Amino acid sequence: MSLNDEERKTMVGLQMEKANRFMEQAEMVRGLQQWDLAANRYYYACFHAVQALFIHNGLASKTHTGMLRQFGLHFIKTGIIEDRLGGFLTRMEQLREKGDYNCIFSINEEELCTIVEPAHELVKVIAGLIQE
Repeated sequence: MSLNDEERKTMVGLQMEKANRFMEQAEMVRGLQQWDLAANRYYYACFHAVQALFIHNGLASKTHTGMLRQFGLHFIKTGIIEDRLGGFLTRMEQLREKGDYNCIFSINEEELCTIVEPAHELVKVIAGLIQE
C-alpha cells in the first residue's frame, strides 16, 4: 500500500488512537479482574502502536509473527528500541495467544501485573519515535 504523506500521517494517528483506546480498555477490564481480557487489550494496544510505527516508517506486516520479525529487524537489532521491549512484545504475543485460544490456560493477576508497566512503556516509546 502506497500512502502519500498526509495519508500516512492520518493512518499513524488512527493506529495510535486505537492503541490508546485499547490501553484504556485494558485498565478498565483489569479493574474488573478479567485477566485474560486485560492481557488481550494490553497486547493489542502494543500491536497497534507498532503498526503506527511501521506505517510511519513505510513498513508493513500481514501477520503477528511477521510484525514481531519486522519489529526485531528494524527497531530492536538497530538499537532504536531497547532489546528488553522487543522480548516483552514477543512474550506478550505468546501470552495473548495462550489466553485467547488455550482453554486450559488462564492468565492470573500476578502474571498480568508483569506486563502492565512494559506495555505502557512500549506505547510511550513508540509515540515518542513517531513525534520525532
